Amino acid sequence: MPIAMGYYLAAQAAGMLVDAYGNSQSAAASQKGTDKQIAAIEENIALNRLQTEDASLQALRALRQNLGTQAAMMAARGIRSGQGTSALLSNESVAAFSSDERMRRINSMVNEKNLRAQESITEMNQKAYENKQWTDFGKSVFDKIPTNPSAWKAFGDSWGSASNSLNKVRPS
Repeated sequence: MPIAMGYYLAAQAAGMLVDAYGNSQSAAASQKGTDKQIAAIEENIALNRLQTEDASLQALRALRQNLGTQAAMMAARGIRSGQGTSALLSNESVAAFSSDERMRRINSMVNEKNLRAQESITEMNQKAYENKQWTDFGKSVFDKIPTNPSAWKAFGDSWGSASNSLNKVRPS
């Protein structure tokens, strides 16, 4: 009986080692996926910044073209640039550009904050997954320990009988 119990305990220990190895491999694979997802989010942030900069550049080009067209029209009408209606139109165009630029920057910041939040959520989900894996492993280890007193008595009796049989074999 004690030899069988030893095999049983060895099998349980081997099973726990295989579970621990599986958990560590699963966590490592999950971490690789999380790292790739975070890298993709970082790329989206960089892309968002580039798109905002490009939109600002295109708007600035349009503003310069608009101001140039206004100056040419006013000059054709004989109105000096920077005075009267000419100044009013130029100021409105610049104010509209500035307002649009502020909105572009605000939208860019909001998008970046959303992407950073996704990054944080991804990292928290990874940590939660790892914690659950190891909590489940610990629970399974403790679930294998018998809690019934009669199981412990039988276990003790089997070891007791083994020590008694050893004493019988050895001369005193």
